[in-house]
This record gives sequence, C-alpha cells and structure tokens, in this order.
Amino acid sequence: MLEARVHQMLKCEQRGLRFEIPETFKFADPDRPVAGRFVIPGVTHDDDPGLTFAEAESRMDVAWIPPSKSLASRNISLKSMASVRGHMVDIRQNQVLIFESILEYFFTNVLLAQKQIVKVEDQPGELEYELDGQRAWHTLDYRSTDHSNRRVAYQVKPSEMLKPDRTLEKLNALKAIHVPTFALDIIAVTERQITRGKALNAIDINNARKERRQEDCDRVLDVVRGIGRPIEMWRLQLRMGDPGTVWNALLCLHYDRLINISRPGERFHDNCLVQARWVQ
Repeated sequence: MLEARVHQMLKCEQRGLRFEIPETFKFADPDRPVAGRFVIPGVTHDDDPGLTFAEAESRMDVAWIPPSKSLASRNISLKSMASVRGHMVDIRQNQVLIFESILEYFFTNVLLAQKQIVKVEDQPGELEYELDGQRAWHTLDYRSTDHSNRRVAYQVKPSEMLKPDRTLEKLNALKAIHVPTFALDIIAVTERQITRGKALNAIDINNARKERRQEDCDRVLDVVRGIGRPIEMWRLQLRMGDPGTVWNALLCLHYDRLINISRPGERFHDNCLVQARWVQ
C-alpha cells in the first residue's frame, strides 16, 4: 500500500492521504446485528435479512434469532494440531458453517462474498462411489446454490495432496453416479484457485457486510456516480472525509455489483480505482 501511495505521489505530485488522528473513536453502527437477526415470529420469512435496529426498537413483537447450528453431515473436532479449524456465520442464511483448514476458511469466504450464491452447505452428505472395483463413501467439503438453483459441489485440497490422495479419481467416480442429481458439477479446488489476495478480499467484503449501513452505501454510490469516471479509493476517502466508512461502503457496493473495483483478483488497497456500474 505504501509503495503504491509513493508511486502515486511521485506521478501526480500529490502527497497522498493525510488525516488528523482523532482524540476519540467510534464503534461501527451497522443497520442490523452482526450475528443473528431480528424477526417478527410467524411473519418474517426465513430468507428475509430481518429488521434493522431502527425498525425493531419501538416494537414489542420482535424476537432475536441466533444463528442456527451447522447442518454438516458429520461431526468434526474443532481442536487439531495439524490444521486450523473453526466456524463462521453465514449472515445471509443466519447459519454456522464449519471449516477444517485455513484453505477451507478462505474458500468459504470466497463463496459467501459472491452475491449470486444464495446458499452454502458444509459437509453436505456422504456419497457412495466405486474405485478399483471397491465400494467406498466420501463426504465433499461444500455445496453452493446460486440464484438459478444451480448446485456445485467442491472438494478443497492442497494441490500437493491431489495425487497422493487420488482426489481427482475419486471425484470422477463420484461424478459418474451423483451428477446431476446431487450437483451439476463436482470440482476440486486448491490454493491455485483460492489465491491469498482473492481470499483476503473476500474476508474484507464479508466483514464489511456485517457492518453495513445502507445510508452510507447510498451516499457513497451517489458521489461515485456523480464523478462519472474511475477514481482512486484514497481520493474518494479524502473527498468524503471518512476513510473507514467509505471503505466499508465501497466493499458492500462491490458485493452488490453496483461498484467495480479494479484488479479484483489482487489485494484490495486504497490505490485501487473504483467506478459505478450502471444498472438498467
């Protein structure tokens, strides 16, 4: 980030971004709870994002629903000396998802950062297959469903383990039996597809979504549309005077596909160009 800023300063004779350090700080003020949702029992649909704090404040018929537990088909130990394990909340489904490695954690975030994907399932079910004349069973890591009800299943594995584990042979055997009933495709995903930059961008997007304020998103979108041309993030932050709020709103708008951020395959930084997408 610093190198990009120095380059921009030398190129455009700008001094970069300078803000006074505030004497106090403020917490994020999202529209909705970071985890769980406010609902009106018997009225709010399962796929509804729930009420905002402002909508729920004066009502007496509102309940807070915590995230539902993971629907993984097998139990995994969350303690391991060999890999990173844990769980995270899919705020769209209000459901816990489990991951068994840092690669799975990265990939889960990549799936959740795509608006067209409406459902993510972890450990979606044990499947039977036949390899070398022997029957066996295997549980895939994830299955996603998009707006068109297209389901894709994934096996997340380090590339160096594909051959020793015979992963591709197993997936081909699974495809022969379970495509298209279980999913339209079964894909092996490695660190070659889940680059570090792409994964960290997805984490940033999902964190921004948790702290989303629609008022800020609307204000930033109006300014970007008014500019009418690509502009660096830091210039927009300097113009609007609130770098954290602008950054958060831009990532939410990128998720909404209302804003384009240049070089989305690389790491987001404040020298990236942003431009409004015109939706007809």
